Order: sequence, then structure tokens, then C-alpha cells
Amino acid sequence: MDEERGLEHMIPKSRSSSSSSSSSSSAAGSPRSGLIEPLLVNNSRLNTTSQIAIVGAKVCPIESLDYEIIENDLFKQDWSSRGKAELAQYMILRWAIALLIGLGTGLVAFFNNIGVENIAGFKLLFTNDLMLNHKYYKAFAVYASCNMVLAIAAASLCAYIAPAAAGSGIPEVKSYLNGVDAPSILAPTTLFVKIFGSIFGVAAGFVVGKEGPMVHTGACIANLLGQGGSEKYGLTWKGFRYFKNDRDRRDFITCGAAAGVAGAFRAPVGGVLFALEEAASWSPSLSLLSCTSMHVTCN
Repeated sequence: MDEERGLEHMIPKSRSSSSSSSSSSSAAGSPRSGLIEPLLVNNSRLNTTSQIAIVGAKVCPIESLDYEIIENDLFKQDWSSRGKAELAQYMILRWAIALLIGLGTGLVAFFNNIGVENIAGFKLLFTNDLMLNHKYYKAFAVYASCNMVLAIAAASLCAYIAPAAAGSGIPEVKSYLNGVDAPSILAPTTLFVKIFGSIFGVAAGFVVGKEGPMVHTGACIANLLGQGGSEKYGLTWKGFRYFKNDRDRRDFITCGAAAGVAGAFRAPVGGVLFALEEAASWSPSLSLLSCTSMHVTCN
């Protein structure tokens, strides 16, 4: 009897006596149906949010890239209307950008090596002097403190300036070459954090290498040069308007990634193999373009 009274109190009072009697009889026969019925009547539990608001609340920032050129009549007419001087300018700029990508990646690789050697050398030299003076505890404290400061600096750069620079960078570059355009993976801030974060991380004694960061760094340099600078910071050159498309951008980023491998190991053949295996196996001309960037990087 107590259970039946409890079920009757759960039914809304606005209902008619006939419906309440039928509900009580059904509740007596089947208690589960009486428990479900008030939940169906209560409209406050229904989602009244507009579907348009739900869809437009958070737009996914990840987009796909279209590398294919649509060779229709309009495309053929556009290329046939271009003069020989304009086509020659396109080809010359394409090879010039490949050379600049190799040069820029090589300079960054040299800067990384100099930075790591100097920071780690100063740390070890200072610690060695303390150990020669039999100040072992102080030497340990100085060594641990230096590593901690370098680790905090590298982590802070990734956490507060460019979270996209965290990790090795190879998965991000490979995903871009496969057609996934994630936000900020090739931004100038990501390039800045990648350079200094890798220097601080290696100098801190972490078990990290230079291949992944250099691949990501080379891709960022290629994206910056191939697009004629950064539109966000107002540093662009109109002469690179020919390369404002996904296909040319993909080709330059392939050159940058391969040049990063060559700069990390000082091995142009290794960069060529990386390009053939991961980046440019479908295009012989792109492999030759990547090979040019890698030789400039190593030289």
C-alpha cells in the first residue's frame, strides 16, 4: 500500500480522475510503467535548445586540403593566356624558394647545434669546476638546477605560446602532407617555439633527438617562404602570389621536411630517402626539388 501511494504522488495533479485511476491500476499491475510515465510527461527534461545553435556553437578548426588541380576549360584558358615570361618567372621562383628553404633550414640546424653545445658546455664546465674543488653536493645542486630551469623554459614555451609545437612534429607534418590542415602547426610562433624549445630540451638532458624538431622546423620555414611571409603579421610579398594554393604549398613543405632530416644528420642521402619514403614518392620532379633543398642544407 505504501508503494502504491508513493506512485500516486508521482503522477501530476492536473490529470483527470479517469486517467489517474487508470494509471494507478496500471501501476499496481506494473510498477515499472508507473515510474516511466511521469518522466515522459515532464517536459522540463526535454532539450529545447535550437539545433542551429548546437551546430554553430563550436566549429571544428581542422580542415582538409585539396591537392588536385581541376583541369577544366577555364584552367586551360587561364594558363594559355599567360605569357612565356610569366611562366618562366613561376619556374625560377619555384627553384629559388627551394634553395632558400634549404639555406634557411641549414642555418637553423647550425644555430641549434651551436646553442646546445654552448649551453650544455657551460653547464658541464661549471659543474666540473665545483667537483674538482670537492664540492660535490653543490655541484649536484647546480647541475640539477640548470636542468630544471631549462626544462621549465622549454615547457613554458610550448604551454603558453605555441602548444602546437609540443612533441616531435613528424606526425603533424605527415598529417598535413596527407591532406589534414590542423590550426597553427606551421605558424611563425610554432617555428619560434620549436627552435628554442628543442635547444632547451636537448641541453636539459632529456632523451630527445633533433630529427623530429628539425623536420617540423623545416616544414615551418618552407610554409613561411612559400607563402611569401605571414599575413597575420603583415609580412607578405606579392611576388609569391603564384604559390597561394594547396598543391604548391604541399610541395614546398615536402622540401622543408626533407631538408630538416638532412640538417639533423648532415646526410643529404638520408633526406632523399625520407622524401621518397614519407613525402614525395609519387612525384619525380618533387623528389628532384627536395634533393636540391637538402644539398643546400648540408653544404
